[in-house]
Amino acid sequence: MPPRALIALRGDAEATHAQAAALVAALPPAEVLWVGSDAPPGHTGVRPRDVARRLGAGCDAVVLDLHAGLDADLIGQCHGFVRGGGALVLRLWPEGAPPPATDALCVHPYGPGDVTARFQTRFERALPAQAPLPPLASAVRAVTGTDEQAAVVSRLSDLFQSAEPRCASLLADRGRGKSSALGLALRAVGDRRVAVTASQPEAAAEVLRFAGDAARFVPLEQLLDPAPEAAPWDAIVVDEAAQLPVPVLQRLAERHPQARMAFATTAQGYEGTGRGFVLRFLAWAARQARPLERLTLHAPIRWGEADPLERAVTDLLLLDAAPAPVDADEVAKNLNEIEHIRFDRDALATDEATLRAFFGLLVHAHYRTTPGDLHRMLDAPNLALHGLLWRGRVVAASLVAREGGLPAAMCADMAAGRTRIRGHALADTLVSHSAHPEAGTLSMVRSVRIAAHPDLRRLGLARRLVEAVHATEPAELYGTLFGATAELVAFRRALGYRLVRVGVSRGARSGEPAAVMVRPASPEAEALVAALTADLSRALPAQLALQSAGELVLDPALVAALTAGLPVAPPPSPAELDAAVDAYLSGPAPYEGAAWAVRPWLAARGLTGGGLSPRERTLLAARVLRGDPWRVAAAEAGYESPAASMRALRPALRALRGAGSGP
Repeated sequence: MPPRALIALRGDAEATHAQAAALVAALPPAEVLWVGSDAPPGHTGVRPRDVARRLGAGCDAVVLDLHAGLDADLIGQCHGFVRGGGALVLRLWPEGAPPPATDALCVHPYGPGDVTARFQTRFERALPAQAPLPPLASAVRAVTGTDEQAAVVSRLSDLFQSAEPRCASLLADRGRGKSSALGLALRAVGDRRVAVTASQPEAAAEVLRFAGDAARFVPLEQLLDPAPEAAPWDAIVVDEAAQLPVPVLQRLAERHPQARMAFATTAQGYEGTGRGFVLRFLAWAARQARPLERLTLHAPIRWGEADPLERAVTDLLLLDAAPAPVDADEVAKNLNEIEHIRFDRDALATDEATLRAFFGLLVHAHYRTTPGDLHRMLDAPNLALHGLLWRGRVVAASLVAREGGLPAAMCADMAAGRTRIRGHALADTLVSHSAHPEAGTLSMVRSVRIAAHPDLRRLGLARRLVEAVHATEPAELYGTLFGATAELVAFRRALGYRLVRVGVSRGARSGEPAAVMVRPASPEAEALVAALTADLSRALPAQLALQSAGELVLDPALVAALTAGLPVAPPPSPAELDAAVDAYLSGPAPYEGAAWAVRPWLAARGLTGGGLSPRERTLLAARVLRGDPWRVAAAEAGYESPAASMRALRPALRALRGAGSGP
């Protein structure tokens, strides 16, 4: 298989566009993917934010426009499309000129001049010396499978035709023939009912291309529908499974207990979710009654071994980063040798071994860690990196963000929904969602990521690192937002953190509601946390009741952890109900957090007056008074989607509130 090339074109956007067009002129337009906003006529163009929907596809060349700024996630995604003999063509700013400002890393009060260029230095080192290039020739499209792939196809074929339900996982890096192996195995299924699903139809295109008529794409929502199927599915294949939340995968497996199931994903996912799939979902699947077989593919099929493009991207983005090797027994016997360090990022950026060990801990522990996090942790001015070292080796890692300290006027605008602020996640949720504008003025330190070495569990390293951060990063309020699990809630609570908010929806990656936990460190913060805790004690029972009646049923252990120690709220007075309803109607917070007040207020006030349409009255009766799920309420009231019904709820309530006659 011929090697793939990494080509860097330097100049302004117009010049690099012309250079790229000349390079790919001999290729079929359908085999060139232009990522940006200026694809030539007749060529396939895709916006950067839509690239992830095409994962699994292949082409001769990708032309990636980076004039708007470096995007580590995008680089990682795009290289995987290119077949052997093809090229990833990067359109870059003129050589020697400053790179474009990375606005995504600028958070108040910092400006573009505060963003450093450590990641850009790594990037420039990865670029090849470029000589004049002839037009590209077509890549190799006639791909020959390996013996390794043939063995996996045979194992999957046996699974899909087995008499009893079985389950398999298939992990492979990009270009290893994972999707084609699934499709080829499905060809042997015969007349069985086979569903292929993924986060987007495009993500399953390669499986279906190789499967032919043996399978069809079925949207995930249809497979999760609680209504009984007319006929059960014999086999279900989930491609790019790591793009789906782990609880969603669990629900899918539980919804179809008699199906033969295969879950495939990338081992080093550029989406940053591969580890969550391995650490959480496969561990869960191994405990179920349906037997689980783990399959892997190592040898590349779309390109050759030791491919220069794959090596360059892997080195640039640290896709193969891993925790440093340690002797667990030796560490346990010499815990006194562990020291805390606040990393100098200039020094860390040039210490490849330590950088790999630090980032490797985050990749191993967090399903959300992406190559973009490497860029942020090196260059974002509001971030700090802390670690624990044992004999020079990183055994625990923490990434923290300085937030808050916002002007009172800005906080008032945030609370009213007139503005949002980037990079202040903790301040934003306390101001906008919890309706406490005073929170944003406090200085805050937010724990973004924390990880302890996987071979050194139960030694208290994470706790020790959190306390070290508290001692060296002064703030009025320490906090964290995370996909809630019973274990993580208990961990933070043991460190003096208090639960002050639970998200009303499940995270797109974690599949769990977000928990907000904080630890006050000033009298003003203590008063804020007391008020937030009182708010939560009123809101959470109604919020959990709505979730238990809908699609977001939570694990009982998590519910117990969330409600542990929560004070019992006294019955609200009419004035308190009015105030809470008004706060909901005038702000951006979602309905579920205000349901404790809106429901009794509406029950007392009634649905008459206000000039409501019939479907608005139906919506209020279904979602507010009866507590029906959004999906059910939207269908009954005639809205085109649950999102449309969510948008309609607040205006309908405003009309009633404005009509008077409230309690």
